[in-house]
Amino acid sequence: MSFLPRTTPAPTRNRYLLTVLCIPMFLVLLDVLAMNVAMPTLGTRFGVPTTAWPQLVDAYTVPLAVGLLPAGALVDRVGPRRTLLVGLAGFLAASALGGLGWDWASVLIARAVQGAAAALMLPAGLAALTAAWPDPAARARALGIWSAVSAVATALGPAVGGLLVQALSWRAVFWINVPLVLTALVGSAALVRDHHPEPSSGARPSRLRCLIASVVTAAIMTSGANGSLQVLTVHLQRDLRLNAGTAGLVLLIATIPFALLGPVSGVLVTRIGRRVTAALGFGLGAIGYVCLGRIGSGVISTLPALLGIGFGLGLMTSAIVGESMAAWPTRPGLAAGWNNALRQAGTSVGVALGGVLSASWSGSALLQRSGLLAGGWWGLGAILVLVGFQREGQ
Repeated sequence: MSFLPRTTPAPTRNRYLLTVLCIPMFLVLLDVLAMNVAMPTLGTRFGVPTTAWPQLVDAYTVPLAVGLLPAGALVDRVGPRRTLLVGLAGFLAASALGGLGWDWASVLIARAVQGAAAALMLPAGLAALTAAWPDPAARARALGIWSAVSAVATALGPAVGGLLVQALSWRAVFWINVPLVLTALVGSAALVRDHHPEPSSGARPSRLRCLIASVVTAAIMTSGANGSLQVLTVHLQRDLRLNAGTAGLVLLIATIPFALLGPVSGVLVTRIGRRVTAALGFGLGAIGYVCLGRIGSGVISTLPALLGIGFGLGLMTSAIVGESMAAWPTRPGLAAGWNNALRQAGTSVGVALGGVLSASWSGSALLQRSGLLAGGWWGLGAILVLVGFQREGQ
């Protein structure tokens, strides 16, 4: 089935449409990472043990990961517009519930509903983006901007979480979603076309090997990045005794390369291909991880990993997502669902592993050992990209 519009949107409409379609991805990542910084305050407020704090992240990422494949199938059945609108409405209601949360259980329920709603938003938004830009070069550029927005959300998430907690309350981490969701709801209703599913013989991916390689590397990408961010968050607040706001600002260092390289990666994909672009991102990130805790001391020792995350994700995100969508063009919902499902599963595993490492070690030992693990993991991702992605010209 195809969701391609009969005509490509005009340039002005394109800009508005891309902005609207970037908001769901921004919200999904913002809410994962802002809660990473807010969870010590929230956990202390409700008197739960430190070991239970990661439940706030997993309550969101697990239903998100589990729901992405059914949501992708739904997108291919009823179209991206209706799926996106339902997801946004659910996310709005869950954010309000979280902001009003009266105990630990109510907040966890809100996080779970947010995750389920986000599962609808992600494949629907990506399928709508793929449909709106049928030209491969234009789509690569749009995906580059989309990945840059996800980069900004990833970098801003910890800073926003820390600043909101410091200046207002942990409740503000939920309420900040409301105006963004309302904007996306209005924009999606007005701009996203209601592409009706059409019969298609493409029940199986046209390039199965490329699809498998892209979704597995998507999991490697997010597990390494989010596990490392979890370790760095704990290290900055527990070992270096920085407050939540200052720790969030330190993590913001990854913003610059991440945001700047998103659009650049779209250009690189059109010139050297998704395979080389993604492998380059994994390689640069792996180098940064291996140097973690080995250069300087204090906050300086965290810079290699922060810059590695920024350069790595900035280069590889759009290339990996683009490989999944190109491998199964007749089922954009399921292609997006598989890619996002493995990315979110990687996030859950990475955050959990980061918590285990942080509980086992501290100080420079924590940084160096987690850096070696993450560097080797992303090195494996580079190898898989080179072996599994489609070569240019094939």
